[in-house]
Amino acid sequence: MSIERKAIFLLTLSFMVNATASELSVGAGAVYNESIYRGYNENTHAVPIISYEGDSFYIRQTTLGYALFKNKRDEISLTGSWMPLKFDPADNDDNAMKQLDKREGSAMAGAAWYHHENWGSLKVSAAADILDNSSGWVGELSYFRPLALGKLSITPAVGVYYYDDAFNRYYYGVSSHEARRSGLSSWSPGSSWMPYMGLTMKYPLTRNLVLLANATYSVLPDEIKNSPMVDRDDSLTLLAGVSWRF
Repeated sequence: MSIERKAIFLLTLSFMVNATASELSVGAGAVYNESIYRGYNENTHAVPIISYEGDSFYIRQTTLGYALFKNKRDEISLTGSWMPLKFDPADNDDNAMKQLDKREGSAMAGAAWYHHENWGSLKVSAAADILDNSSGWVGELSYFRPLALGKLSITPAVGVYYYDDAFNRYYYGVSSHEARRSGLSSWSPGSSWMPYMGLTMKYPLTRNLVLLANATYSVLPDEIKNSPMVDRDDSLTLLAGVSWRF
């Protein structure tokens, strides 16, 4: 299954924005997400939750980063991550979708800039597919602000993701060969912008044990929602889990 894991990748920032220097946490959670691909019915998956924040290196779920520059207001880092979005026709229940080519996840390499102010934080990032599966790249611009309500930490976030045309064609396009084989219409999307908003909550049960919850809502752009592979125009992802801080 594919789109659920993509959603986990998109939620990474929300769970890690409050991490402090040299903090390690390991946990597990469950994700509920209705796939935007036609013919998928599995909606709930168990996932690991891992973060580490050091002086230069960090791990934020599927992203490994190295800070080239870091102070209280700014961080510029090189990043490597795994894009877990994939499509396996063998796992699909739709006969037409079973005739499409397989899409693989890929390794991404790029850079990220964080800027922190009293009014909140900004993130700007970009990463390219280094395994040449899609030959595409993705970008993100987001705003988030952690708020404390006693022990409860709430982090609202809004942002937009950019997907270039190569990325969209690989994961959502239907070639003329696939169209003839499956009966679906051919589709060759261009680049797109996908806005999203999210809310993350963290509550410490003890000094080490922390409850996590997140909801993220995305509006699919025309280049994705009009694909014959897709049967939705939005996406809602819910995640709940527990983490142990060392």
